Amino acid sequence: MLQAFLVGLAAAIGQSDYLLGTAMVERPIVLGAIVGIFLGDIPTGVIVGFQLELAFMGVWQVGAAVPPNVIVGSVLGTAFAITMGAGPETALTIAMPTAVLAGMFDSLMYSVVTPPMAVWADRGAEKDDPKTIAAAMWTNGILYIIALGLICGVAFYVGNDAVQALIDAIPDWLTNGLTIATGILPALGFAQLMSILSTKELSFLFFGGFLLSAYLNIPTIGIVAFSLILIGILNMAHIFMPASAAVAKEVDDDNEF
Repeated sequence: MLQAFLVGLAAAIGQSDYLLGTAMVERPIVLGAIVGIFLGDIPTGVIVGFQLELAFMGVWQVGAAVPPNVIVGSVLGTAFAITMGAGPETALTIAMPTAVLAGMFDSLMYSVVTPPMAVWADRGAEKDDPKTIAAAMWTNGILYIIALGLICGVAFYVGNDAVQALIDAIPDWLTNGLTIATGILPALGFAQLMSILSTKELSFLFFGGFLLSAYLNIPTIGIVAFSLILIGILNMAHIFMPASAAVAKEVDDDNEF
């Protein structure tokens, strides 16, 4: 019961990002560590969270589209992996379907709970009443936090034995396939992310990082360090180039006279 409460609390912490602002608390790499702390196995929580982060990296809500619920998938996948003494492939097996199912719950919340809250906030705006607007926002966020915490806590409490039996019943060929998928999905996550971020102006930076890794065997930390230096150089160029252009323009204007 205590573990189920802690799992629900981890989900509530992840969903609090919806209410308190975008602080990336809902990301798998953060939630995996939180679940690991709560369940007493921090290394497994961090490792599983890292693997799920790679798999879910390209999952973001864009417009009215409702993606799989990363919070539910990450929390339950990490929690079951820790309690069953399993690895990232087991976490992925649990995380993906639960995230998709929880995405249906998100659709229900957005279509049933959020619209009345929005109407309530609109009425407050019409009356120039910021307290009503704040109350609508807080109510919507708190309801979402409680609902998601209950879903994860109850699912973990009633599903531990069932999930263990399901994992034991999985044939070896499927387990091997899921292990391979664990390695492929991070690439898919990066591909989804690149499809959003890639531009002609930035593509050379991506290939530059690839070349540093593939041909110079520079580790990821080293590439990040080089990237930070490059960002600093570009930022300084952005600051000083307009000033240089202004000085050059003044010189040209003086020469005209």
